Amino acid sequence: MEQSATASAVPAANRKVVPKTWQALICAIALQTAGSAAKAEETLPGVDDVQVILQASLLDTARASAKPAALHFSPISTTPTAKPVELQKVRIGPLAKPQVSAPAVKTSAVTVQKPLKRTVLKPTRLFGSLGKSVALSPVSKRWQRALGELNADQKGTASSRHSFRTYTAILDQVKSKRRGLQIPKVNYMVNRLLAYREDHRLWKAGEYWASPVESLNKRAGDCEDYAILKYALLRDLGVKDEDMRVVVLRDTAARQYHAVLSVKHEGKWLILDNRFSRVRFERDLPHYQALYSVNAAGEWSHNPKAGKPVRLAARLKSANK
Repeated sequence: MEQSATASAVPAANRKVVPKTWQALICAIALQTAGSAAKAEETLPGVDDVQVILQASLLDTARASAKPAALHFSPISTTPTAKPVELQKVRIGPLAKPQVSAPAVKTSAVTVQKPLKRTVLKPTRLFGSLGKSVALSPVSKRWQRALGELNADQKGTASSRHSFRTYTAILDQVKSKRRGLQIPKVNYMVNRLLAYREDHRLWKAGEYWASPVESLNKRAGDCEDYAILKYALLRDLGVKDEDMRVVVLRDTAARQYHAVLSVKHEGKWLILDNRFSRVRFERDLPHYQALYSVNAAGEWSHNPKAGKPVRLAARLKSANK
């Protein structure tokens, strides 16, 4: 009986050798492939430095110094517009002391005003005596008090001199007249309006200069009170302060102190005196010796013996002549 069979190409005894041969071949191919890949990666530009070091230590048995190109780091590429950084030498010197400036003084919120310069007034000649401008005189305190009330007086208030009918009546009667008639009219009317009273009887004081309101309230006063009220009336009529003086003088004939109002008109000083109803000129009163003169602008001293106290005189028997 015939049997047909196909013989194997590889003897049965070599069946165990074949798998080992294939395994070796596969390992060799894998090692070759890995080695060629490692070499290719060494030449690639821009490879991460950490990967290069790991591959050289695991796959390459050569020393690192034999292949310096593989361990050199490539420079970072810069953009065309970026400017290279230049290092400059900086010299560090000693620290300068800070300058502490004084705080600026503000002059807007709290205005610091400069002290006003006192105006030097021109000398004034009265009764033949040249008076020099002074800051203070024996009558300064009295005059400044009366002048302060005169300047503070406001129309329409109960404390105003314009609230007195007698005062406004005098203004109404003379305001339409020319200056040459206003001056004698004011002198005459005030002399008739006030009764003469000495200060110690009227004010219980040795010497007191009353304001126009006080004189109008009392309807009385002494020589300087007459002069101050006339000063106020003529000032309200438009006569300038520089053309008026309240003059403290000595009557050498009566041997008494006295006070009058002197008003400049057409270049001459007119004397308004409570002793006379008519206005006098300086030449009419040669026995009057000026000591001090005052107005709203300043004071003048006509007395060579400055600082001498002045006590004004009482009314003479020749008054109102």
